Amino acid sequence: MQFPARFTDSMPWLKTVFLGNTFGAYLMCLVTILAGLLVIWILDKTVVVGLKRLTRHTESDFDDFLIEKGEKFLLPVFYGGIVFLGIRALAMKPVLAKGFQAAVMVLIAVQSVRLLTRILQEVIERQMVHRAGASDTVEAERKSVRGILVFVRIVAWVLASVLVLDNLGVKVSTFVAGLGIGGIAIALAAQAVLGDLFSYFVIFFDRPFQVGHSIKVGNFQGEVESIGIKTTRIRSLSGEVIVMSNKYLTDNQVQNFRLLQRRRALITFDVDYATPNDKLRDIPALTRAVVGTIPKATLERAHFQSFQESGLRFEVVLFVEAPEYPVYMDAIEEFNLGLKQGLETRGIGFAVPTRIIKSAGLPDA
Repeated sequence: MQFPARFTDSMPWLKTVFLGNTFGAYLMCLVTILAGLLVIWILDKTVVVGLKRLTRHTESDFDDFLIEKGEKFLLPVFYGGIVFLGIRALAMKPVLAKGFQAAVMVLIAVQSVRLLTRILQEVIERQMVHRAGASDTVEAERKSVRGILVFVRIVAWVLASVLVLDNLGVKVSTFVAGLGIGGIAIALAAQAVLGDLFSYFVIFFDRPFQVGHSIKVGNFQGEVESIGIKTTRIRSLSGEVIVMSNKYLTDNQVQNFRLLQRRRALITFDVDYATPNDKLRDIPALTRAVVGTIPKATLERAHFQSFQESGLRFEVVLFVEAPEYPVYMDAIEEFNLGLKQGLETRGIGFAVPTRIIKSAGLPDA
């Protein structure tokens, strides 16, 4: 693009050549850049501002986030693109032109990766916060997301670098092949670490437990404090921190007590064989009466279950409508005390293990 001939004829200095370009070409480059920057500025102050006003009235704030980050990361790309379009019209050495092209492509790649990773981080954090529910676990959930975001950023930056080099004419096939061979070597040398890493992804996406949940794995029980890329830290009931590999957690059965709404108790007791039948029939009613006096306790069933070696066995199943273990034990204690008092009042004794040995007399010598 050049100025009209009649314009340059009236201003001969525009035809003066400097570093391979006329002053007219430099002036046209400057006008193009300034005009482009002005257009982008006008669009930013009209269209973008209008979109911001529009999204303020929506229920979700995710659209506000997208516009804010789009303006932050994409505007520099547009400004850089305008500058590149203005400069590329000038005659310059191939090396210099290649340098400008590389700078613009790097700018586009960097801003694109930053925008995409930021959007992905926001989406994941919002999903995790939604799952967390309680406000006291929100920050812990965000910390657990950082591990997977580090991995995603590494992959994104590697792919962006390969694409930039490929578009600049660099043969990346050898580099990609090297990455493949290197990846296999690393996988063979670090199988345990990779196993924990993949187990972390399983825990992250499947969510068998979260930070703040009380879990039991094998002989270990406690509250989850943090979930890392390789290990998970659990605060045990006795106070110490148990550092457990993620692979161990996914390979073993995990009991999650956080989702527990109520606890079930199976209680058995034996009464003496000498207890009359009418009193035996009163025992289920007695257990119902005892359970009725205990807060948050619900009786499911009470039966004369079987004949045992030392006594007559009764089986009682009740539910404590609370997840807290101390509340559960308080209810069991109240039931045991009430049952003992009720049996004593009715003159029913608990069975005591006894053994009768019959011996035959030895013959006289």
